[in-house]
Amino acid sequence: MSEHVRSLATAFLAISAWIFTTGFTVPDTVERDRSLPIVELNGYPFHAETFGDPDHPVVIVLHGGPGADYRYLYALKALASDHLVVFYDQRGTGLSPRVPAEEITLQVFLDDLDAFVTAFGRGRPVHLVGHSWGAMLASAYAGAHPDKVGKMVLAEPAFLDASTMTVLGSSGWPGMAVLWGFAKAWISQWFVRTNGDDYARDDFFLLQVMPLMQGAGELCDGKLPPLEAWRFGSPNFKATLGRISNDPEWAATLDFRKGVDRFRGDTLFLVGECNKVVGAAHQAKHMEHFMSAKLEVVPSAGHFMFNDRPDYSVSILQAFLAEKAPDRIAN
Repeated sequence: MSEHVRSLATAFLAISAWIFTTGFTVPDTVERDRSLPIVELNGYPFHAETFGDPDHPVVIVLHGGPGADYRYLYALKALASDHLVVFYDQRGTGLSPRVPAEEITLQVFLDDLDAFVTAFGRGRPVHLVGHSWGAMLASAYAGAHPDKVGKMVLAEPAFLDASTMTVLGSSGWPGMAVLWGFAKAWISQWFVRTNGDDYARDDFFLLQVMPLMQGAGELCDGKLPPLEAWRFGSPNFKATLGRISNDPEWAATLDFRKGVDRFRGDTLFLVGECNKVVGAAHQAKHMEHFMSAKLEVVPSAGHFMFNDRPDYSVSILQAFLAEKAPDRIAN
């Protein structure tokens, strides 16, 4: 055995021993850690926070994933100078309680969002800022409740109906680094200390692989700031992307743009310059369905533009939310 091979073998054994003896943990959700900020709506305790004056216009932030949490969107706290900014981890993900995937549906997501709109909007239209999957939810909500939404920011929704769903899986070969990362995450999950938490291992695995996709399908060179998250939600993921993969007939029925032709507010589509999969060309297809829509590009940013270029991205939102809506005559 060469000295190089012997060194690699020694390092591998040392890492394996460290994993075995140390193990991994995931943070507790709100039902286990009552010190976390909670907003209880629809009989469910959401991990949630608000920033800003409750009397100011309301902005509700919808994170992506599906199954991520709102930690990577914290740059949007800067909107609190002029708005009440509401963050929440969606049902079954982040630090919100886990529920079986069978209890999570698109209608449940929309009902939960409506509960936040009702609680914090207090009868006033609210602004929605959605990223990725969160942008899809924002679109669906505006279509279902057009009078409850003021302005809307849709940051790179993946698809809005079956006609644009083909984008899923189109980023091509992920590369050996990503495949190695998946393998490492799969092995590591078995060393998670669950402490009686049935979802801990699956959540840990997804949390490790999410950052691997940060640069997938993107063109810009350079190292992007690392993504931060508390905990991924495996039931949330299983009920959405997992089911889309396993049940194509059900996936074909999904429609996140139904009714948006009735939404009369302004919509901003925000894209990262580096994204070649769901970037500007893809979003142009979505924009056709909205009465008043425009597109802004964040330079040197990928899909996670609020993480990659937070100050620039927030400045675009601040300008958009400050714009006076033009008078429109009903048809």
